[in-house]
This record gives sequence, C-alpha cells and structure tokens, in this order.
Amino acid sequence: MARKIKALVFTAPYEMETREFDLPECGPDDVVVKTHYSMVSTGTDSRVLAGKQDIRGDEPYYPVVPGYSIVGEIVEVGSAAKGWRVGDLVSGRNPAKPVEGIRTTWGGHASYQVYPSTGYCQPILLPSGAEPLDYIAVELAAISHRGAVAAAALPGETAVVIGQGIIGATSAAWLAAAGARVVVADMASNRLKRAAQWGVSAAFSAREPDIVERIQAFTAGGADIVVESSGSMAGIRMAGQLTKDRRISIDGGAIRWPRFVFQATYTEEYSVNPPKLFVGDGAIVLCPGDRTPEDRSAAVEAFRTGVFNPKAFVDHVLPISEAQSAYEGLRLRPDDYFTVAFDWRT
Repeated sequence: MARKIKALVFTAPYEMETREFDLPECGPDDVVVKTHYSMVSTGTDSRVLAGKQDIRGDEPYYPVVPGYSIVGEIVEVGSAAKGWRVGDLVSGRNPAKPVEGIRTTWGGHASYQVYPSTGYCQPILLPSGAEPLDYIAVELAAISHRGAVAAAALPGETAVVIGQGIIGATSAAWLAAAGARVVVADMASNRLKRAAQWGVSAAFSAREPDIVERIQAFTAGGADIVVESSGSMAGIRMAGQLTKDRRISIDGGAIRWPRFVFQATYTEEYSVNPPKLFVGDGAIVLCPGDRTPEDRSAAVEAFRTGVFNPKAFVDHVLPISEAQSAYEGLRLRPDDYFTVAFDWRT
C-alpha cells in the first residue's frame, strides 16, 4: 500500500496550499526519510513562487512542489541499501523520487522523502544524538562552501560579501572561519545586525550613497575576495568596484589575483563591459556549481564542531500551516524574516 504524505504546493504566483499525495515505493537501493524540518531557500523558493525558476519542457508551471533542504529520520531501508539504519538522522537534498502526480522543483517540502542510498543525492548522516534543528541549514551552507573553497582564502586576506541572505551569510561565515577579514553589505538592517554572529569585521548598509567608497576606505582600497550574493546588477557593479587594484607584474614575480565569486542565481540577463567592471587588471571570476556530498559533509562538521552556530542561521520555525504568511514575510519584510524552517512534526 502506498504511503500517504503531505506536501506544500505552489498553486499560482504567491499562492499555496498543502495537499495529500502517494509517496513512491522504496526501491532496493533507496531509503525513506520522515521529514522533521524543511528549510526555505529564500532565493530559490521565491523564484519558484513567482514563476521565475527555469523549468524544462512545455508542461504547465503550476502547480509545483518546491524545496530541496530537509532534516529527517530514516524509517525504511531498501534491501540493497547497505550501511543505513532505521532511526538514522540525516540531512537530505533533492529526493530521488518526488511525490507522484505533480511537477516538483525539487519536492523537498513534503512530510516524507525517498532518497538514493549512494551517489550525488544520497542523504548525509548526522552525528549520533544530534538535535535535528541544529542541522537544518546544512544544505544551504554546503552551497556557499563551494564558493569559499574556490576562493581559497588565506588568513589575513580581506573579503567582501554583498548580500546577507542565507547564502551570503554562510559565505561570510566560511570565509571568516578561513581567517579572512570579512566585510558584508546588505539593504536590510536586521541582516547587518545578525552578521556579527558569523564573525564579520564590519557590516555596511547598501543604502548608503557612498557605500563603495565607504567599504574601500575600510579595506584600504579593495578586497582580495569579493562574493556577489545579492543576485542584482547593482551588486555586480559594486563587486567589480571593490576588487583590489592588482596590476600585472612586469618583473616576473608571482601574483595572487583578486577573486570575484558569483554566488547567486540571476533571473535576468545583465550586460557588463569587463574592462569597466573591474579596477586594475581585473580578477579571477568564479561561478561555483551545485554542492557535492563532500560540501554537505563539511557543513555538517561545521555545525557539529561549533564553527557555525546553528541558532544564528534560523530565526523562524513554523508549522507548514503557516507557509503563506512565512513566504510573505520573507518577500515583504526582510528586516523581520531572515530564514524560515517548517516543522513537519506538528
């Protein structure tokens, strides 16, 4: 008999409801996870809710089940899924078999999930006795981990992170943990206040008319690493202006180039003139891909060891019945809503 589950469904732009579905059967190489919490990826979920997320094919955009970040408990193990136990707590990303009868991107906001036991989308085992809510931001922190690794920060280097949504916030936290002197900028005052919790040296309002000059003054002329996580043209221009003026050496000496990290998704196409975007001779441009199991494991370890304070990255834990007001808060009141996790146990 199919297992009946609940899932959050976006039915139209900025409209949603909870529906009941049949969960696909657990295959021999799968595990079934009962969701404790699912985390809203503010940027991605907002694009899906607004109808701006790219989809394949010509099927209707709505209705759709969103979400790709959960923490839950394994309740069934396939006959060939070795190494897993019923009762294991895990962090999960895109389900292998989303709910049936509806389109998903990626179907994580649901009460149960089916995951492959191995490979790119396998669950990541959490420490024994872990508090599930302490690990709900693992999948988001794993995304920014790729950018931090690509930037290869050295202790004492200066980094600027533009945008302090959850991806920008965890980007700043990874860079601070690597020993960089981190500066952040954002439009929302509450996000700037929160930034002290992940070790930044200074936080500046992007509303200031001389924000670029202000950050240049603080960084003594620019940053070794600039992370653009606002997803806007204004953020891109600011990031280019804040890279260090690193001139090409004419004596053959080694140069450690400034790094420009695109750590956002852009729903619009922007045109830039590279020689005018960067100061000096430019920068190494990095566009990190999706998180790997190694990135996800690194994020688990950061929360386990206290490198990341889990309470700093989650400020609203709500039942799924309050999803409509939660998304409205994230979209319309960023000073009041930083992140949202849904509690599926209630």
